[in-house]
Amino acid sequence: MAKLKEQIKYGDRPERMDPRLELKLGSPENLYAKNPAMRKGVEDVQRLVSSRFGKVADKLKQVTGIEDISSQQVQGMIYQEMMSKVPAITRIEGRHREELEQLAIDASLEETQVPTDWFEIEALLNRAPINTSDFRMKMSKPEKKDDDSKQPEIPSFDVEDLTEDELMELEIHKRNMINAIIQGAAKKGHYIFQKPEVKERLDAIDPQLYPAYLGIMAINDFMYFSMEQMIEMMSRTGSGVAGKVKLENKDEDEEEEGGEDRPDTKIVAEGLIFPILCHEIIKGLEESIARHGLPEDPEMSRNVRGVTDVLSNEPMQLRIGPEIVEKIRFALPDEMFDEENKGLVPWFYSNLYQTPAQEFLEIIGNAISEDESKVKKATAKFKEIMRKAQQQKSEYDESKGTDSSEDEDDDYDQLYRDLGIPRP
Repeated sequence: MAKLKEQIKYGDRPERMDPRLELKLGSPENLYAKNPAMRKGVEDVQRLVSSRFGKVADKLKQVTGIEDISSQQVQGMIYQEMMSKVPAITRIEGRHREELEQLAIDASLEETQVPTDWFEIEALLNRAPINTSDFRMKMSKPEKKDDDSKQPEIPSFDVEDLTEDELMELEIHKRNMINAIIQGAAKKGHYIFQKPEVKERLDAIDPQLYPAYLGIMAINDFMYFSMEQMIEMMSRTGSGVAGKVKLENKDEDEEEEGGEDRPDTKIVAEGLIFPILCHEIIKGLEESIARHGLPEDPEMSRNVRGVTDVLSNEPMQLRIGPEIVEKIRFALPDEMFDEENKGLVPWFYSNLYQTPAQEFLEIIGNAISEDESKVKKATAKFKEIMRKAQQQKSEYDESKGTDSSEDEDDDYDQLYRDLGIPRP
């Protein structure tokens, strides 16, 4: 154990992760240790997760004003104090439920830059207990079709030479990485209440909301690193889950009744309190766009999701995802953040996710690397993807409000259908 702790870089901070989590991070069998994007395996996983842990610990100290939060007694005291505020918060929110639900939708769309007409969103703030009966708790691994298949490593082979099992393995790694990006992006929803325009609306409802949200979410984040036994139980059983999102694809009859200009994807998000509801809405938006990353073959897509899209994988994705998203953001071209490119983000990610699995993992591996030359390679590739996204967005914007013609590109028709948005 002493050797393992030395591998995790805590620096001068006294706070430590739960020993059970340290063991998981040091295991070559953890969810991301064998992912080809993690060039250094366990070392990369530990580097990213420990970096995230440091930020989470600093946030909790800032919120509570307590400099030393290293002892379990202090952590338990903070947890009890913050969680005791939940009943009072839900009572306040209950008197302003519809207003807060609409605010959650508006703030989430603004944060993700997703156009308001791409998806139908239903936000449910503590309307009913979270039903976890349809959660996928355990992965369902498909049987290997090749007797001598091996773990693929990038870039040790040509795509043309891959067996079906190796292709499946790459798609699983790609989906796991996309899920981490989804969770990392959705994590912003937990703190969307800090945006000035959102805080102003919340203060007008009740000034108690903002400080309570801040404390609750700070200790919630810390809990994912310090209370591994509790997290394991929640991920195995679904007990204690405070949020949920599902995507509903409307059938042809529903589309005909609603007219051709209505989205064919509905995002239904539920949350116990406002920040969790925002998280689930953003997660739903990100998941909708991430459908581009699934294999085109329906059977392979089902098999990949059966392995990757399970509740037990979410804790690790929440720990490592925010760091991966931050690394990607720093590797993005500066032009992505120009005012004229506002709204480009969802187009960019839909194109990024369509990148073939091997290339996708190589790009992300470069983006999260500590080697600046690798990061520059990722930036160069991101520029190519950005140009394509700009062209698609420009054509979409120009076509809004005009009739579609038979000569329009079929690729864009398919893109809009995949996104679940109406064709202008």
